[in-house]
Amino acid sequence: MRSLIKRFHRDERAATATEYALLIVFVAVAIAAGANLLGQGVSGLFSQIGTYVSSITLPKPPSPSP
Repeated sequence: MRSLIKRFHRDERAATATEYALLIVFVAVAIAAGANLLGQGVSGLFSQIGTYVSSITLPKPPSPSP
């Protein structure tokens, strides 16, 4: 039993797997936060473009000549 406990204590594969899992979680959170900020920026940009386009006054077409 003692050798099993010593072997388990020396085995670092679980710690490495946990570190990689935490790294993946942090990267995923960073990507999600970046996508959220980018989405808000793009949404604001399209809102500004829509406001500008809707404020444009189109000239009247020329009347047909007889």
